[in-house]
Amino acid sequence: MADGTSVTYGRNAPEGKLSKSEKKLARKQAKSRHTLLRHEGIHTTNSPTKHLIVGNGGLGNGVSRSDLKSLFAQYGQLMDIVMLPGKPYSIVCYASVQEAMAAHDRLQGWQLRPPSGPSAAVILYLSFINEVPRPKMSRSHPSLPPGLILLEDFISAETEAALTGDKLWEEGDQSEEAVRMTLKHRKVRHFGYEFNYATNNVDKDSPLPDPIPPLYTDIIDRIMATGLVENKPDQITINEYQPGQGIPPHVDTHSAFQEAIISLSLGSQVLMEFSNPVAGRHVPVFLPRRSLLIMTGEARYLWSHGITPRKSDVIPAHMDGTKSGTTSDEVTENDQGLTLMQRGVRRSLTFRAVRGAPCHCAYPSRCDTQLAAATSHPQPTAPTAPSLPTSALQAIHLEATHVHQVYDSIAGHFSQTRHKPWPHVLGFLQSLPMGSILLDVGCGNGKYLDGNPSIFSFGCDRSVKLVEICKERRFQAFSCDGLNLPVRSASIDACICIAVIHHFSTQNRRLTAVKEIARVLRPDGLGLIYVWAKEQEKDRMKSYYISSAARKKKKNAHPKEDDVQSEDVASNEDCMENSLHTEDVTSDGDGTSKDIHLDSNRYAPTKNNIGHSEDSKSEDSNLESKDVQRTDRASGGDKALQCSSEESGCLSEDITSSVNRTRAEISATAKANQNLCETDSARGANGSLLKIQDTDGNYQNRESICDKSYIQPESASVVLSIHKNRTEFESQDMLVPWHLKKQTGEKDGTPTPKNGTGCEEEIPVYHRFYHVFQEGELEALCRMVDGLEIKSSHYDQGNWGIVIRKL
Repeated sequence: MADGTSVTYGRNAPEGKLSKSEKKLARKQAKSRHTLLRHEGIHTTNSPTKHLIVGNGGLGNGVSRSDLKSLFAQYGQLMDIVMLPGKPYSIVCYASVQEAMAAHDRLQGWQLRPPSGPSAAVILYLSFINEVPRPKMSRSHPSLPPGLILLEDFISAETEAALTGDKLWEEGDQSEEAVRMTLKHRKVRHFGYEFNYATNNVDKDSPLPDPIPPLYTDIIDRIMATGLVENKPDQITINEYQPGQGIPPHVDTHSAFQEAIISLSLGSQVLMEFSNPVAGRHVPVFLPRRSLLIMTGEARYLWSHGITPRKSDVIPAHMDGTKSGTTSDEVTENDQGLTLMQRGVRRSLTFRAVRGAPCHCAYPSRCDTQLAAATSHPQPTAPTAPSLPTSALQAIHLEATHVHQVYDSIAGHFSQTRHKPWPHVLGFLQSLPMGSILLDVGCGNGKYLDGNPSIFSFGCDRSVKLVEICKERRFQAFSCDGLNLPVRSASIDACICIAVIHHFSTQNRRLTAVKEIARVLRPDGLGLIYVWAKEQEKDRMKSYYISSAARKKKKNAHPKEDDVQSEDVASNEDCMENSLHTEDVTSDGDGTSKDIHLDSNRYAPTKNNIGHSEDSKSEDSNLESKDVQRTDRASGGDKALQCSSEESGCLSEDITSSVNRTRAEISATAKANQNLCETDSARGANGSLLKIQDTDGNYQNRESICDKSYIQPESASVVLSIHKNRTEFESQDMLVPWHLKKQTGEKDGTPTPKNGTGCEEEIPVYHRFYHVFQEGELEALCRMVDGLEIKSSHYDQGNWGIVIRKL
């Protein structure tokens, strides 16, 4: 937070000729204006007005309303401060033009937060504007989920101080040590009953020997005095969260606890997010410091709740309890805007009453008791594995099932394994000249889009879910097919395509992908392509993907107590730092092959529990596994999952429409396209090619659907094998498993959240198609594209990389 002592003037204005620093400042201001016009469509003006746009002074830069208010109020009466979610600018409105001019002249190039401070310096660049953009906000505050009760100022500041002392941890060393293996990055303490992180439950027959301290029983008495809770809590879990830590979305285990789940927030405020999977609603709820949250009914049993791991929250300005008292320069419309509130150390006290009996609630899709009963029927044998495509239509079908559907289903987990850019790719990005335009084809969660802040980067991906994650991270991205990029020809300075082309199942489609990259590059534009290599050993050095298996085997021979449940995840995290494609596949342990279910891209899942509890989560845990839930949408209600012998898997209820296309629909579309390809009816009256719907529901050019240059005879059909993780590749074309059994990198050792939404108590395994490249194959593919020059190629930890230049 900025105050009168945390800012310094960025310049002194001498008379006469501009100094070198002032010339630099003028260039920066001009660049800021250009950026606002190009990316935001905001026109600045040289004529003074009452409205100032403050570049680098937005919520997206970590600047809060109070930062700006304390600074700009020195120069006149503030009428409004407009801050837009995720934007790197704000608008300050004065009562008069003269006041705005004074602020403009004296605060141009102002440094907010010195470099030696806790946060990076922010240099403000000011310009005048005529029109003020307004945030799009709902007219009314979203209503709380049914059954959710929030009581503000439930306890006094003195009681809070007593509850947040360090004495709790001094007395709880033994209890803390008991859970150290699973909660390495935060403190936790239990009273009444120990929470079992392996089962997400408590043992009702094994209460803790020490009684609940009087300080906490007093809080319980106050809770019961409200008359809002029926069962008196007898179990308390205390968690301490540092800024930046969070809780993944989850529903507390139904059978473990009675209806009311009660949370008392101490030390800091936080924004908790509630989601309804049936209605598709998402409601953020601001929990003030010292507030009591009571979850009952639908909010307890159906809605998931979680906290996004970040260090600040964007909230309505009227909720900011840190703003100063009313002064003559008070912002008149302050309550209608947004602001940024930094999180502090938060201690959460969760009060629950142990149930220890089956649950018979009205929300079976989230109920571990009722799901266990509904999924007790044996599952049918899964179909045989698919074959390598012998036509373009079969290729589209295979990729729709074993690439597109998979990534939409695992997007959340996939994103959590992608956070550190690969050094060689990062080096390529940082070598690009300032102002270059970069396109990342297959950008995933956008981890490379901020690899060089001096260039303009945007990405595209076939997965709508991954694009949504990019947007949540405030990256520019859109959804499209890599074989038909909606980008103007010769408009991109540089292009990267990392770990994408090996997902295309025929050489013709891989060639088309390279051609599209070449098409959008301008002359002299550069491209970097990475693919998985068949050779996982080169120059007597094994790739990390292979060598990590030996380390894992050695670890299994002498496992430590805290390694038993996290070894697969740990190897994945290590592999993420060294391989583009291997961190997400974990070994089955026995390496046995299993039949694959083609419609849902998964093996018969492994057993797992369902419910979740807030204290069983850490800031690095997985998002809730809702991708294995099937809901009866026809009735609009929350009905039990219908998993019988006729079905052996469930697709996500909220993935894109392409995922929901059945094999019958795909086959019907493929057959119709085949008829069109065999006639001239696919051409219009003027002879131009018409668009044909592919088996994924999208429309493509007829030539890309009907191309038969790589159609093989039926006798050449090869059944795709299931790759055994962390072993040498036996063939170039295969299905690679993605295991959700131990998803996300549990850096703190927290067990995987139990699946509470699947049609079975088991968690699935998805399978992605890969074509691994032999040495020289990527170069040969690029040479088939006219107008491309190969600048360099290299082998990098089990991957082939190539740099191309458009002539």
